[in-house]
Amino acid sequence: MSTLPKQQYPSSTILSVLFSAALLAGSLTACTGKPDAPKLLAEAQQYQRRGDIKAAIIQLKNILQANPDDGAARALLGDYYLEGGDLQSAEKEYRRARQARLPDTEILPRLARVMLLQQQYKEVLATLPDDGKVPDLMALRAAALLGLDKRADAAQLLEAALALQGGNSFALLGKARLALMKADPAGAMAYADQALALHPADIDHLRFKADLLRAQGKPTEARTYYDQILALRPADLQTRIDIAGLLIQAGGFAEAKQQLAKARTISQGGLALDFTQALLDFREQKYPAALERLQLVQRGAPDYMPGVLLSGAVQYELNNNVQAELHLRRFLESQPGHLYASKLLAATLLRNGKPSEALALLAPLLERLPDDPELLATAGDAHMRLQQFNQAADYLQRAVELAPGAPALHTALGASRLGMGDGQRAIAELERASGLDSKSSRAGTMLVVVHLRARDYPKALAAVHTLEKQGNNPAVQNLKGGVLLASQDFAGARVAFQGALSLDPAYQPALDNLAQLDVLEQQPERARQRYEAVLAKDKRNIAVMTALARLATGQGRIAEAIAWLERAQRENPDALAPAMLLAKYYLRAGDTPKALILAQKIQAGNPGNTEALALLALAQTTAGNHEAALDSYSSLAALQPDSPMVQMQIAGANMGLRKLPAALTAARKALALQPENGLAQLTTVRLLVEQGSWNEAFAIAQAAQKRNPQLPLGYRLEADILMAQSRTAPALKQYEYAYKLEPSGPAMIAVHRALTTLGRKPEATERFLQWLKLNPRDGAARIYLASALLAAQDYAGAAAQYEKIVEADAGNVMALNDLAWTLQSMKDQRALEFAERAHKLAGDNPAIKDTLGWVLTEQGQAGRALPLLKQASEAVPQAADIRFHYATALMKTGDKPAARRQFELLLADKSFTRQAEVRALLPQL
Repeated sequence: MSTLPKQQYPSSTILSVLFSAALLAGSLTACTGKPDAPKLLAEAQQYQRRGDIKAAIIQLKNILQANPDDGAARALLGDYYLEGGDLQSAEKEYRRARQARLPDTEILPRLARVMLLQQQYKEVLATLPDDGKVPDLMALRAAALLGLDKRADAAQLLEAALALQGGNSFALLGKARLALMKADPAGAMAYADQALALHPADIDHLRFKADLLRAQGKPTEARTYYDQILALRPADLQTRIDIAGLLIQAGGFAEAKQQLAKARTISQGGLALDFTQALLDFREQKYPAALERLQLVQRGAPDYMPGVLLSGAVQYELNNNVQAELHLRRFLESQPGHLYASKLLAATLLRNGKPSEALALLAPLLERLPDDPELLATAGDAHMRLQQFNQAADYLQRAVELAPGAPALHTALGASRLGMGDGQRAIAELERASGLDSKSSRAGTMLVVVHLRARDYPKALAAVHTLEKQGNNPAVQNLKGGVLLASQDFAGARVAFQGALSLDPAYQPALDNLAQLDVLEQQPERARQRYEAVLAKDKRNIAVMTALARLATGQGRIAEAIAWLERAQRENPDALAPAMLLAKYYLRAGDTPKALILAQKIQAGNPGNTEALALLALAQTTAGNHEAALDSYSSLAALQPDSPMVQMQIAGANMGLRKLPAALTAARKALALQPENGLAQLTTVRLLVEQGSWNEAFAIAQAAQKRNPQLPLGYRLEADILMAQSRTAPALKQYEYAYKLEPSGPAMIAVHRALTTLGRKPEATERFLQWLKLNPRDGAARIYLASALLAAQDYAGAAAQYEKIVEADAGNVMALNDLAWTLQSMKDQRALEFAERAHKLAGDNPAIKDTLGWVLTEQGQAGRALPLLKQASEAVPQAADIRFHYATALMKTGDKPAARRQFELLLADKSFTRQAEVRALLPQL
């Protein structure tokens, strides 16, 4: 027979178990007899004095279980609930005490006070008698009237109460509150002192004095009175919370945590406790935790304005700028002119691309507080974003004069001077900022950038050396590498980038720069290995997988790039950035269905995100679903009513639906929002030209010329209108003048078109080739010329241009496709190589399938071509040219009946221009 091993318990554990058992036995015995009410009441009061309010409440409940009509016990239970911060339960117990016929003189003041704490001002007035006989009740009625902002009535009632009892402390506190409402803090303090002198141990009087001192910015004195409350009532929840608030304000986070921990022994939750915890989390920069706690506050009290304001601040720190704006606007609707909220909303509006709104918000504040450096700095920032550098410099200069020791202001002023083109004064301000703050690298970094822009590499490097003295910093080493790279010191740059990585092996900017060097040295595989080494240690690294996608894109491997982004999204399903980038890559690769599904998923998960909504609208537009895109852009306009770009997107969606009047309305609105917006001017003019509104179109062009006579846009617009009127010669003059003002690829394209229309094709081509000789990297211009030469059947000229495009961008699918088509038109066998490269990159595109299929057919491989052409024709059955290629391949592979059916369909299509060829082929079938 086996025996179980004896379990060893520490003696303290055995004693604990035995003690618990004894307590349990005592409790069971107690249940069989009648509770000893006086003993339980004494124990409850003892627990309360020790600060164990929960135990005190339990003892009172034991009394009331035996005698539920004990009004005095009910009232005391209400007092303990109030002390523990449970206002609703306190009110409930006071009402039940009144039902138990506790005298009104005892219960009504308590009931009224707890109702006032819940802002039930009308209910207080309905509950308290209005007979003018009891000074305490008259003072409480006056408090309710003050809550309803009926100051005259409250003042009259308080005077009447004091006439009945000159030393009524509640009336004196009422006078103090009235003085505060009249912006008389000294008077408020005097009344508070009189009340406290009459009742020095009254909790309400002590709390009012403490709150008053706290509001006057005297935290040390306020703490003294809060401590007196705790000496009288150790379990007072509100006082613990008030002390925690004082400590948070002073940066004493550790002691604030202790106070909140003690508060939680009294109550696990509640509005004030949750809000103060959120405030502590916010001050400790634990923004997600703060947001989670604030959600509890808003769920219980959605109209609690301090919670709304703090929510706005937290969302701002989390860069959830749309949500931040909504919260802050809501707060300011209830408290217009609130300084902190206004400053924060102005900063949020700047982030949301609304500098004009920010300035409108700041204007009355600046009038009221013209010497507030923060307001001045924010106004300067707003003008900077509007590229109004002179005004920005004025505001920032005033801010710097008021706060000369603030390095951030000198940095901002330097940036504004830079925008004005005043490089020397910009450098002076940045140097001053750098000298004021040796710990921050922001001004020093800007100084390096300024010298880099001026191509003064020695000074840029000297500024970097100054930054290096601040300590080992991978960002500084990366910046040093950038300066060396710009000065063509590739070896030195590599050493600096590697130095950054020695400080932080996963420092992404240095990784990217080393990869760029690898690519320049034609060693992309080394760059890939470098990234993958980091990824092996951090398998969910979004930045590295995104960089690998970029690297693959540069090598023309779009499918591989998409695979990396799909992995990034798979590893980080809640991350927004890789999902949005993946959707854009799907669009780039022509996989619109996948892009649309992903964009819909992103938008559903981020309903307030404007970028997600814009992506969905783009995917819908690409898919040809202009109605859905219009709905999405309209929703975007509701979130960004002052965005000219959104209005332009609405105009584009309406143009896709051929709703030209609606498109013109949106374009005009964009132009009204931003008269200098070039796209809005161009689109509005084109829509006006289409409906023949020549005068308005010319007016927009001439206004642009008058507003900015040295910019080419106004002259381009006038030339476009003249071309639409078939007045090509005067249009060419305007295009030539625009080109003279600002030589560019688009300007040369316009000149080329006008010259071609005038029959001067050789001159047009020669001038375009000269442009490309001077600007060999202008890919868009080269693509235009190649397409123009192809349309003119200058296959040799077109092929030469397409080859240069493909050489510069190996992943340009359409250039590869067009090059293949051009070469095949020349019977050049190399056509197959380029057609296959295009197909490898974008094999699902019907046009790509058609080109490869036709090249194969013409090069004697009709059998291999047939499935490609069949798929292409089925994908776009309305494309007659593709059907012709498919029918030809059928004929060449011997399937004459199928070929005849396809040719007959082409003959039925009256728009098909090669019907004569079809009729010539039919006898062979």
